[in-house]
Amino acid sequence: LSTVSVAVLITIWVVVTQRQWVRPLFLPPPGMLWEAFIEIISRLPADMFASLVVRIIPGFLLGSLSGILLGILMGTNKVMRAIIDPIVEILRPLPPLALIPLLILWFGIGNMTQILLIAFGSFIILVITTVEAVRNVPPIYIQAAYTLGATPRQVFRRVIIPAIIPDIFGGIRVAAAASFGYDVAAELMGAPSGLGYLLIIARRFLNTDTIIVVMAIITLLSFLADQSIRRLNNYLTRWKPRL
Repeated sequence: LSTVSVAVLITIWVVVTQRQWVRPLFLPPPGMLWEAFIEIISRLPADMFASLVVRIIPGFLLGSLSGILLGILMGTNKVMRAIIDPIVEILRPLPPLALIPLLILWFGIGNMTQILLIAFGSFIILVITTVEAVRNVPPIYIQAAYTLGATPRQVFRRVIIPAIIPDIFGGIRVAAAASFGYDVAAELMGAPSGLGYLLIIARRFLNTDTIIVVMAIITLLSFLADQSIRRLNNYLTRWKPRL
């Protein structure tokens, strides 16, 4: 059924474009997309490297690791949660894209600004996810561990960490997908290369075919990242029963 639904969608696209029911400016035919792909293929490796290696991966790792560590600290320590939670709650409703003018003012136009934007978006997602994951650990698990003679360190390592890993990976998948969107916005801040930069150039010249091709590449990269994280989650939590 999944294959049929995709095939029907592609068929409709081909029929609509071949009969010219929609102008190519708004919906290019498959042939134009292939030509656009061939036209930009020589510069794709450099732009993918600039987006993935220079911006997305460092920003995602920085934001995710700091969010997970702070979330664990807040979830296991009531004093730290009382101190930090108001700050997190103030920042949580703030759209990351609203920080662009302030980041440019503080750090100028460069990779650091773009990395920090991605890091902030990932941080907010992971800190909230981790705090809730820790607080949702069934108390009976912790009480049973203490009854069996476990130390606080053993409870943290053997009970809390395994229990929160599945929920944290859910947040990691969301943050990883969001990082690609933040990267496109970040490259609006004067980036000289990258997949978002390709979208900007294509928009200026109304190259709809190039826009769709680059969007498809970003979607594919995001999908591959999500599947990698999902496989890692399944391996680390293979003990957890699933439907």
